[in-house]
Amino acid sequence: MRRKHPLVIEKGRMVDMSDVMADPLVRFHEKHFIWFKLVMCFIVPTVIPCYFWGESILISVLMLNFLRYIVALNFTWAVNSAAHIWGNKPFDERIMPAENRLVSILALGEGWHNYHHVFPWDYKAAELGNYSFNITTMFIDLFAKIGWAYDRKQPSAELVRNTALRHGDGTYEIHEVQFVEDNETAEDKEKEKCEVSNHERTTVKKEKTDENQNCQVVPNMNVKAVEEDDKKLL
Repeated sequence: MRRKHPLVIEKGRMVDMSDVMADPLVRFHEKHFIWFKLVMCFIVPTVIPCYFWGESILISVLMLNFLRYIVALNFTWAVNSAAHIWGNKPFDERIMPAENRLVSILALGEGWHNYHHVFPWDYKAAELGNYSFNITTMFIDLFAKIGWAYDRKQPSAELVRNTALRHGDGTYEIHEVQFVEDNETAEDKEKEKCEVSNHERTTVKKEKTDENQNCQVVPNMNVKAVEEDDKKLL
């Protein structure tokens, strides 16, 4: 595990989370997070096998605590490692994140990373309309049906396809996507266009920066001194 870069921490503190923290349930969870984690992540997984089918304490602690926890963390971290190295890029070939089916299976739907970086406001984090490799979306949609999740955002099918045809690597496949009801206002649609434009500008800016770095001349080079050194060698 690596420590967060100070700049990441600094920028993270600038994100306005006041609307989330206004929820009393969220505040309760934040206040008692350590106890929730200890009980639900370590104590309960140890007690259940011991109580219900007579598993030994040692096996419960080693297998259902340490091994499970390590494996789960690595599955999660694979999203920002393996899914940035291996896979196709149907939506934007200019960026590192890729579509990785194995990571999506292991991380319950978080491996469709090329799409997620191009359309970060999509609640599904993937274009796929079914739940075969996106279990997380299934739970969000389930809670939406009972009113616990709402205001689900996603780009239009037209925008997704046009972006893929314009910037993708040619591996894009048209899916029969079941988009949620379009309740977008004109303001929402304008915001969507701005977000796509910002993504494109950021990508182009990064490409230019990389080009400049590749062509960068060593600063403060004393040309006369180099010429004198060449004469001495001759």
